[in-house]
Amino acid sequence: MNTDGIFPRFSDAEYKRRFAAVRAEMAKRGIDAVIAAGDSAFRFSNHANVHWLTNWLDPYAAYAVITMKQDPILIISNPLYIHAANRASVSTEVHGVYTPGKTMGERLIDLGLGGGKIGLAGVRNVGRASMAYEHQRELAATMPDATFVDALDVMQEARRIKSAEELVWFEKGAEYTDRSVMAVAESLRPDMPEFELSARIQETFLDDGGSLMFHFLGATPMDAPELIFPWQYPSTRRTRKGDVLLTEISVGHWGYAGQVQRAYTVDCDPTPEYRRLYDAAHECYQRIFEMLKPGVTDVDILDAARFVEKQGYKTLDVLIHGWGITIEPPRADLGCAMIKRECLPFTVEEGMLFVIQPHVVSSDERRGAQVGNLVAIEKNGARSLQKAPMDFFRSKA
Repeated sequence: MNTDGIFPRFSDAEYKRRFAAVRAEMAKRGIDAVIAAGDSAFRFSNHANVHWLTNWLDPYAAYAVITMKQDPILIISNPLYIHAANRASVSTEVHGVYTPGKTMGERLIDLGLGGGKIGLAGVRNVGRASMAYEHQRELAATMPDATFVDALDVMQEARRIKSAEELVWFEKGAEYTDRSVMAVAESLRPDMPEFELSARIQETFLDDGGSLMFHFLGATPMDAPELIFPWQYPSTRRTRKGDVLLTEISVGHWGYAGQVQRAYTVDCDPTPEYRRLYDAAHECYQRIFEMLKPGVTDVDILDAARFVEKQGYKTLDVLIHGWGITIEPPRADLGCAMIKRECLPFTVEEGMLFVIQPHVVSSDERRGAQVGNLVAIEKNGARSLQKAPMDFFRSKA
């Protein structure tokens, strides 16, 4: 482990807190070791557990092995990156191998856990991800006497409440994200390809070391709309007077990102239909924001938002979801949601992060508008980490 500061890093105390949180969850379940699995899908989101434990973001698959006594061992699946992993990671033991399953098994046997209860921890974000099959097969073959159990919830619970240090990084990511929102407002004009907006967005944070998690951008004519959710990649389509531009943007500091959803019109005012949709989404956001505080449940959140479906609207993207290094549970969604997701009961706690993001869609499913911010739950309520105005922006001519 190097400590020369050329890569961002939390304090030693913060990492000790994290290891203790994982071990506390392991002890509750009688687990001897946890293998946190990660891959580079969705802009490194699936590396949430490995990154959180080791400070390493791998371009491929990587694993962090933690026991009740051994701090995380980092195993990366491409030896080409071993120098960078050694430099950026907080792990004192790093292996770069093409057979990570075999290496993990051999190290656990060396630690006296050949017959132990080994937890395998994937991630649960938009979907679910876990250890690659070939790596798991290697691990099981190397440790025939071990018992393997699902430990996804070990890592999920350990990461759920954010520390003061983590919030500082999320606030930096939120500030980069706000810059992106305003860059779109300042540069949007008729007859520009959407990929040019991508360039304007990234100019706002690259010089300061920020990194793009994702930016969804999509423009469509308000009088004949073709989409209700932005493209996941900027297109070559040129904006036109009368368009509405839908956006969802997340920019981060070493993987700790903000998130914002906003809409913009191109050289015109919103049509009455889009104005009503945006106003409903904004009101829904505000109602949820004002009642979010420790002790509130998913039932309370849905009660605050239910006026949307009573007005005859539908929703598309999830109403509210947890946030960390990736999209996380918990989630809450209205019955009118067009996409059905896994939503389990929950109670809001101090230290949690949420993205409130009502995505209101017309009853004919042709028009949509979304408003959203990343917020932190504090003792007396929610605090938005995003400072960008919640306007329905109009571009300059």
